[in-house]
Amino acid sequence: MPLLVEPNEAISYLERFFKPNKARGMVAELALAPEIQIIGTPAERKLLSGGWLISPRVQTPQYYRYMVSVLPYLYVDEAELQKAVFELEKDRGWQALATYLSQSAIGIIVSGAYSKTATANLENLVWKNYVYSEERLIVTHGDQPFISWPGGRGRPGTGAPWQPDVISRFRRASANELTVLAMRQAFYYGYLKQELRKSVDDPYDVDAFVVSFTGSVMPVEIKEKSPTPAGDFGIDAGRILMLLRLCIATDSNALYLIRQVDDSETRKLVGWKYITLSDMVIGCRWNLQAGGRGMGGGATQTVMISGHLFNDFSLSNFSEEWLAENGSLQESVRSAAKHLMGDLSLFLNR
Repeated sequence: MPLLVEPNEAISYLERFFKPNKARGMVAELALAPEIQIIGTPAERKLLSGGWLISPRVQTPQYYRYMVSVLPYLYVDEAELQKAVFELEKDRGWQALATYLSQSAIGIIVSGAYSKTATANLENLVWKNYVYSEERLIVTHGDQPFISWPGGRGRPGTGAPWQPDVISRFRRASANELTVLAMRQAFYYGYLKQELRKSVDDPYDVDAFVVSFTGSVMPVEIKEKSPTPAGDFGIDAGRILMLLRLCIATDSNALYLIRQVDDSETRKLVGWKYITLSDMVIGCRWNLQAGGRGMGGGATQTVMISGHLFNDFSLSNFSEEWLAENGSLQESVRSAAKHLMGDLSLFLNR
């Protein structure tokens, strides 16, 4: 059986690398499944973990994108890790996701770890990497392929003390949930940045994917936010471009989910809201605003989108009917444009 990281150790580990706002986004990931009551339903099989979208530090990194899918558990030895990889190869949903990424010209790497000790210790991990080729996951030697990537001056980011409400929400999470979160971050910050000291370009942590039973794929971004006084939500412009990069080659749509909270100290849940990538493209404002700091340390640019363009999100959005109706980027844009044509006549002189 895989090892579970002790909750306090997982929280302390994550606090080393993340500031409170990023931690709140991770809490939203944890809250999605239980709050929309997906656990135990057929739809649970459609929600797949995300991964790290990264590029090596080369002259044209935008042409060399790789999705690193991190196995969610910490294994006791290499044999148990290898067994988990074999099971992943046989998973139809994951194979559909791998095909989708390949069609978008994105390479696929699966990384997993087992513990050097008999207990779960995030500081003593052995990582194994597998490259996806011809529908198989091929184990690499040593720290390949990352050890051969250019650069050797990477370093992990530095977190900041979390507020009591953030810590308390993490403490309510199960050891299983915290292990899943910690393993994904241990790959990037502990292994890639701290151990291998690799610098990468344009890193993005894709939160999840929805894979329908028919094989269609929608990338999912999950955030916790409150609207501005004007009722708008700010979305990182780079994240919209990342979603477009994933979707445009396969004519697939994407979901941006917001766990909307009020602006009180307790950040009380208002409800789950969503907007599709197609509606973001049509409905966003074109003037960018300054945002916060991105993963690379630089300032981000924010696109403002009216809260009126967001809809309530629930279990019904995982139905095959809804996914079929909203899964195509082009069809969704055409549908929205047709609807807007009627509205345009309100402001045309006749």
